[in-house]
Amino acid sequence: MAGASDTNIYKHYVPSVAAAIAFAAIFGALTIAHFIFIIARKRKFPIIIVIGGLFEIIGHISRAISHFHLSSIPAFSVQSILILLAPILFAAGIYMFLGRLIRASGYSDLSPVRTTWITKIFLFGDIFCFFVQAVGAGKLIKPKNPHDVESGQNIILGGLVLQIIIFAFFVIVTVIFHRRFRNEKVGTSKDGMVEQQLWSLYICSLLISVRSIFRLAEYKGGQDGYLMKHEWPVYTFDVALMAAVMAISMNWYRGRLDEMDGHTDIPLHG
Repeated sequence: MAGASDTNIYKHYVPSVAAAIAFAAIFGALTIAHFIFIIARKRKFPIIIVIGGLFEIIGHISRAISHFHLSSIPAFSVQSILILLAPILFAAGIYMFLGRLIRASGYSDLSPVRTTWITKIFLFGDIFCFFVQAVGAGKLIKPKNPHDVESGQNIILGGLVLQIIIFAFFVIVTVIFHRRFRNEKVGTSKDGMVEQQLWSLYICSLLISVRSIFRLAEYKGGQDGYLMKHEWPVYTFDVALMAAVMAISMNWYRGRLDEMDGHTDIPLHG
């Protein structure tokens, strides 16, 4: 149990050590699985998913430590920042996969944005959102006054709104390509694989969007809002969804995608 003399940084509750350890283990298993596939299939781009998984593992271990050290600024800082930022890395993986999937499909000319620019454009926006939210989270770690709290929350809100806008643009690009692809495809096994992979992208995109909207509502509600005062929402609408994203994205290793870090059209069948 936490010491009675500890000042509870979480204000409204004591973090559940069982939930934190359980999700640290889940993310640990998923991260190891991704790493094994990366080595076996000799791919490079999914490493960003592994880094996101490491963020989640370290963040949840720190959250478990916080249960016993409620006044520990380092433990609170690590879990707050890493769990907040990990989904941005998962989103980066989605952006990188789309460009490679379009090139591998053999229908690069159907993309509304040049495939050589898809990853660059969305990754730049993702990196910017990463740093904006990191700055906001840093302000909330040890605020000197109420203004610091409000400022930190507003910075994070701005980063989340921008992330949602960028993600919406990404989905639009994906849908346009998908519609054109459906009109052009000839029904080969490769075409079927592209369809399956696109749907996995849609599902992952939806999960990350729901998570971002939840975080937006959470910070908009402030320190005394319901979402901040209870622990279960963050596990339901953030952590569990990100574990699902990691699980679904393992579908990306299917088919002949071994050379997808290159810039040529690559068959997905066989």
